[in-house]
Amino acid sequence: MQPVDRMVVTTVVENYVDMLLADEPQVTRTGLAHHFDPKKTNPLGENGIALHVLLEWDRYRYQLLFDTGMSGQVLLHNAAAMDVDLDAVDHLVISHGHPDHYGGLLALLDQRTAALPISMHDDALLPRYLRLASGQVAPYYNHDLTRGAIEAHGGRQVSHDGPLEVGPGALATGPIPREVAFEQPPSSITTPNALIQLVDGEMRPDSVPDDQALVVRLGDGIVVFTGCSHAGVVNTVKHAIEITGVDRVRAVFGGFHLGFPGTPESKTDATIEELRNLDVDLLCPMHCTGMAAMMQIRAAFPDRFLLNCTGTEVVLDS
Repeated sequence: MQPVDRMVVTTVVENYVDMLLADEPQVTRTGLAHHFDPKKTNPLGENGIALHVLLEWDRYRYQLLFDTGMSGQVLLHNAAAMDVDLDAVDHLVISHGHPDHYGGLLALLDQRTAALPISMHDDALLPRYLRLASGQVAPYYNHDLTRGAIEAHGGRQVSHDGPLEVGPGALATGPIPREVAFEQPPSSITTPNALIQLVDGEMRPDSVPDDQALVVRLGDGIVVFTGCSHAGVVNTVKHAIEITGVDRVRAVFGGFHLGFPGTPESKTDATIEELRNLDVDLLCPMHCTGMAAMMQIRAAFPDRFLLNCTGTEVVLDS
């Protein structure tokens, strides 16, 4: 992988908005000055994630979008508020087929003037359900994610079962092996909050086999972007190291999936220990990580933790 010289990561959609967070070195916030400027539009928070990733090398620029949040309304609103030109995005990577990651897709396609390649595994299109706490099964909730709908709105799915180059120095990982003992997939469809997938006419536990990450080679290291880390954030980072052959991890941005109901605190403890062994330079847990787990990670890595929210821009140099 040819490394890029510089990256600018803009959080377009995230669960949280905090206008009181201060700027830091190489971190710019949409803060109070923006909030009280009548000429500005304030960004919104929603349960979802969308990251705009600008890659720069020599005199060239390439733009990626990783996921599209829960709704087109918030994605388009926030992009305008942050001066992110979605029409200039060169490639979209969808981490997996859950609505808080693809929800803004069709609205994004509708406002573009050119077709958009979309890296997404075929299993993202399989029907999905949720077992409610009451025991009932929620209706087929990803019915709006179909290949026909994507193509009708101007998208072009790029299906792949392994690593796929999606830009200079950038890979979509494809499916991620589940090797870490404490990050194994669910095995039940009857427990409350169980995720369910319809495969060949049979209801099965939804292990989210389509889960993938975005990996960018920056200088002598890699930057890893996760959607929800359904495959496990440790599995994801280790797989990124394996497929790139680069063992320095400059940063991890995204959901670590430690805030899901019923997740034991021991899993957060084990995750922290593995991240310490991986010696990640910067940890930016977001979205489904959960506030309690975020604070545990912050306590464990006070000098390597970045509290992110909608409207944050991070510059990473090689």
